[in-house]
Amino acid sequence: MEGFGMELLILLVLMALRVKASCEKFDYVIAGAGTCGLVLANRLSEDPNVKVAVIEPGGDVRNNPNVTDVTAFTLAFGTEIDWQYTTTPQPAGDNKSIPFHAGKAIGGTSTINGMTYIRGDKAEFDAWEYLGNDGWNWGTLYPYMKQVESFSPPTVAQQAAGATFNPEYHGRDGAVTTGFPFELLNGTFHELVQQSWEKLGYPLNPDVNSGETRGFDVWPQTLDRDADVRQDAARAYYYPVEQRPNLKIIKGTVTKITWADTVASGSPLLANGVEYQTPDGQTLAITAEREVLLSAGAVRSPLILESSGIGNPTILEKHGIETLVELNGVGEHLQEQPNTVLTYYSTVNMTGTAPFATFATAQDLFGDQTVALAAATDAKLSKWARQVSEANNGVIDVSILEKMFRLQHDLIFKKNVTIGETITSVSGDYLLSAFWLLLPFSRGSVHLKSAEAVNDPAIDPEYLIIDFDLAVQTGLGRLSQKLWFTNPVSDLVVSNVLPGESILPRNATDDQWAAFISSTLAPNHHPIGSASMMSRELGGVVDPELKVYGTSNVRVVDASVVPMQISGHLTATLYAVAERAAEFIKNP
Repeated sequence: MEGFGMELLILLVLMALRVKASCEKFDYVIAGAGTCGLVLANRLSEDPNVKVAVIEPGGDVRNNPNVTDVTAFTLAFGTEIDWQYTTTPQPAGDNKSIPFHAGKAIGGTSTINGMTYIRGDKAEFDAWEYLGNDGWNWGTLYPYMKQVESFSPPTVAQQAAGATFNPEYHGRDGAVTTGFPFELLNGTFHELVQQSWEKLGYPLNPDVNSGETRGFDVWPQTLDRDADVRQDAARAYYYPVEQRPNLKIIKGTVTKITWADTVASGSPLLANGVEYQTPDGQTLAITAEREVLLSAGAVRSPLILESSGIGNPTILEKHGIETLVELNGVGEHLQEQPNTVLTYYSTVNMTGTAPFATFATAQDLFGDQTVALAAATDAKLSKWARQVSEANNGVIDVSILEKMFRLQHDLIFKKNVTIGETITSVSGDYLLSAFWLLLPFSRGSVHLKSAEAVNDPAIDPEYLIIDFDLAVQTGLGRLSQKLWFTNPVSDLVVSNVLPGESILPRNATDDQWAAFISSTLAPNHHPIGSASMMSRELGGVVDPELKVYGTSNVRVVDASVVPMQISGHLTATLYAVAERAAEFIKNP
């Protein structure tokens, strides 16, 4: 009996601790202090009568030089502020599991990304509306894109180094400072690159944020030019308001949503809080009296939904999780872009940043073959839909995928949006091209590996499973290669370093390109779509106000809701989406 009494005492103590943790109440609980989560935290806590908690496993990195230094991109990879995920083995990547980076810090991935501020093409945002998202288009998002921005026009010296802009397309009073770094490469390199791209048919785009991305540009970045530091989400939206008494960041990892048990049968689920793990392994709970907001990113937000009983019953049952809301789209529709790099030796050693991008359309890449290619690919859409559905275990119906593919096909061949991006840069005596297709037809997934493995997701981008995606990636590779043999920039080239002329000669075959792309495949780290904003009939997870279907007070606000890829970099779009979401929440 004595042993039993001790066990009972321990149980009562643990229960008391749990109850104590549950007594902490907030109006809104946000999972994730990343790009979107901190926008929500800032906007919702503007009302001093509203209590907001943000639960984030990462720490404060405002003094981390790998974050603040505008020239330090990639140095944070593999450190404690990187989740250091890996993908499942990728057939298009020589069956290797590929490192996949994501920010683990207050500020999320905005603390470790390339700081690129490029919005995308207008028609791509207009397409969201055709997926059941009334009111989501370029016209509604563009004002928010300007609202978030505080743009610093380039100095005379920066303009001499290639920086261009049109003030019409930029905001001046927002939270996110953007502009060009003082480290912008001086000298004639940008002129040589620009002239060579113009010879290849890509004119200067004076402002890539106009809603038309095609051409060569020197892009702005999310940085505070005068302070010479990265402008991540924390610096933009959290640090200026961190003293608000009604705003609290709690260090921990949200594992699941908790539900009220007083909801009538057949009614939407009512969230009453979340459970989270503390850094020392405890599981605690806090109360959300109004809403639970998931902003954990395209990799993690679907896992929280699955842990909470929302998702595909087959997957949930496998992990012993009761299905409360059947939403087969949770974790599906994952769209990621493959990244490939070419490297050359240079005759000149150069120091500075060279943020040069060139965006290409299908017509640019395929020329006279474009019309025939449009017809041939249109005839393949049903086949591609079957391929993607089968690759993802038939979770998403073929007819749904075909509808989405036809919309994407129209964007590419009728709306003439850009479908490929090439970065032209320099590092010391190396010349670099990094390129990726922007609008892949390939679709993958991200799911729990087990009920307990919330920090070890099964990320399966299914890179390049559609042949057209590989054709675009190959076309971009040939274009990048051709640049370095085009005057005047060709005068700087000594020889090819990666992969080398013997592996990838100038007249390389499609098979040689495919082998090179496969052997060097890397993520572009732009995952979207895993909790898509679409009609429920299409496999959507959230409605046009970002509320999870089958719930009354749970929203997802992060890259997972973006239903289709864009010809840009996600940060600019995500800030705008989060600002709009905050208005939905504040004005129901």
